[in-house]
Amino acid sequence: MIRSAANAWRALLLAALCLAALSGCAPKPTATGAGEGPQPQALWAQLMAGGAQAKSFTLTASLSLQSSKKSARLLARFWGNLDRPLRLDLSTGMGQVFSMWREDAQGWLAVYPSANQAFTHTSTKAALSRLGMPFPFGMKELAAVSVGSFGLILPPNYSSVKKIPNGFVYSFPASSPVAALTLDFEGKPIHLTGRGVEPWNVELADFAPSQAGRPPMAQLITLTTPGGVQAVLRVKKLELSAEPMPLQSLELTPPPQARHIPLDREGDFQTPDIP
Repeated sequence: MIRSAANAWRALLLAALCLAALSGCAPKPTATGAGEGPQPQALWAQLMAGGAQAKSFTLTASLSLQSSKKSARLLARFWGNLDRPLRLDLSTGMGQVFSMWREDAQGWLAVYPSANQAFTHTSTKAALSRLGMPFPFGMKELAAVSVGSFGLILPPNYSSVKKIPNGFVYSFPASSPVAALTLDFEGKPIHLTGRGVEPWNVELADFAPSQAGRPPMAQLITLTTPGGVQAVLRVKKLELSAEPMPLQSLELTPPPQARHIPLDREGDFQTPDIP
């Protein structure tokens, strides 16, 4: 009996060891999504966190404008605080100042020295439309796109996403002026689309080399409006700062003799010619 019991225990022990060996050799389950490349949620979170440290910036660029009637090339100096005020000076290739803009929470001011005019409006986009430049961006939106701070102009969440050959397309609720954004598989924002039957489009390309703590920043920004006007911004130099700029460096005072024209009121005026 004792020998039989000992044999039974040895058999049970052998069976247990076999089961342990089999379970140790069994394939382990892999995490969902592992090895499938970048995931859209992670790329979105990366985009929205980008540029969060920047409070102000200084940018120099060339600006090409082209329509069915005219084309022009200007030099741009753009600077200010991302939460405003913002300043933008446009000049000719010869260095002559064409216009000086300022945008804050109250609205837009533009001084045109050669025309001796100063325009104001509570909305930059509405003002530009009245001046024959129907751009979908105000200065704050342009600053956000230029420095990669897309969290300033996009909703906190997207409504849907789909994969395409070169990345992911994120769609946004109807309340957002931006209908869709495309990120490539590295998380670079390469396309923005507006709303409407003939929406505006922005292409972003020629990204600067990536740096730790800085979002992907396009050095070539091409905007096409519904009316067929195309604006191409080629960034030459961009500097970011974690500190806001002093307000005195962002002031714009019209010359005393300049004619003040409020564009949010009815009235005739002469639109300054782009050189």
